[in-house]
Amino acid sequence: VMSIGVFDAGTAARLREWINQDGAFRQVSRDMTLNMAIETDGAARLVTFRDGTLTSIKPFVTVTEPVDLTIRGDATFWRNLLSPVPPPRFPNLYAGVRAETCQVSGNAELYWAYFAALTRLFDVMRDVENNR
Repeated sequence: VMSIGVFDAGTAARLREWINQDGAFRQVSRDMTLNMAIETDGAARLVTFRDGTLTSIKPFVTVTEPVDLTIRGDATFWRNLLSPVPPPRFPNLYAGVRAETCQVSGNAELYWAYFAALTRLFDVMRDVENNR
């Protein structure tokens, strides 16, 4: 069962609104064009960015759309990453990869090029998730 709000249409719409109005995100996402899959426990969403704007979050069918990056973690990983105060080993994506609590696959060059933007995205996701 899906535990992260971005998988819910209402929360996804709120995230899109918040991230696209976020000055810190805009600074680091200027030319970001990326198709990113977020997966957990059998569910997946395709998060699409065009020219620094989050344009859509929608259900993702693996074989039908090209993906640059996939971030995969179980419900425990997402719950910890998005909790108001993430526990040690869960403050950000990098820590999750190092602790092997999540996997990032795909285009490593894009991952690092957009790392600051992705970090900010998950910070804003955390705020949306916790209704802050």
